[in-house]
Amino acid sequence: MNTKQRVPPNAQIALVVVGILLAAAIGWFVLVHPKSASAGKLSKEIVDAQTRLTQAQAAAAAAKNDKPVRVANLFRLVKAMPDSQDMPGILLQLNQVAQDAGITFESIKPSTMVPLGSYDAVPITLSFTGNFYDLSDFLLRLRTLVSVRHGALDATGRLFAVDTLTFGPATGGFPMISASLTVDAFIYGPGGGAAPAPAATPAATDTTSTDTTSTTPATPAGAAAAGAGAS
Repeated sequence: MNTKQRVPPNAQIALVVVGILLAAAIGWFVLVHPKSASAGKLSKEIVDAQTRLTQAQAAAAAAKNDKPVRVANLFRLVKAMPDSQDMPGILLQLNQVAQDAGITFESIKPSTMVPLGSYDAVPITLSFTGNFYDLSDFLLRLRTLVSVRHGALDATGRLFAVDTLTFGPATGGFPMISASLTVDAFIYGPGGGAAPAPAATPAATDTTSTDTTSTTPATPAGAAAAGAGAS
């Protein structure tokens, strides 16, 4: 007669607990552990992506704040103060402005270039005998070749500044005058060109001035500011 040996209750409970733990261990290694590794890798990729996004946003903000250099503005700046002397161009422009004002200079004499730090100036002495109002028109046209309008540079020619001006009554009385003035043409950068050779000009007519008026030396900034005021 066979009798079944019963397993004590405590042993049964122990076997059940061991089975549950074994199943949990197998499930963790088979299902949870691979997913944990994938989750860690994914978290790292998310952090890297957020870092790249932050850097891209910062670069975009910096680029938005940068003001691009417009070609038109650069062209006007080079036109107002080129980096070469170009004395023939200077003389042609002075003659054109004088022609537009209805005057003719008796002589135009360039002088030696003067270094003024980051730019150079070429003094040019002009002699004139004629109508006072025509000379005033010439000076107005000369200073408005370069001006500042609504905070923007406007240049239709080279930048000139009147350095000195003396005049007195000519034969026939006012408004006829005899005048001598020195204007400066400016060159960007030190040593922008070689010293000019004296230009061949007609002999100036000697006049006697009984009354003189002089202006103080001007600078490129002063000339541009004067143009802005005229506008």
